[in-house]
Amino acid sequence: MNNPDAWLEQQFCRSVASALLARNEYFELLEDATVPPAQLARARASWIQHAEVAHTLKGLFGTG
Repeated sequence: MNNPDAWLEQQFCRSVASALLARNEYFELLEDATVPPAQLARARASWIQHAEVAHTLKGLFGTG
């Protein structure tokens, strides 16, 4: 890809998608009373990490 802005936008979209998938996984696990607390903590940490990456990338290319 020759356009750095397009590449950055693509990375942002991927990070948002990853954050949403991680969020869904966290809440699905949260609904299951048999999930060990450590697994729930890992899912929450993954969600937070993906959301932070998305937030950082958004700040790099602005709001549009």
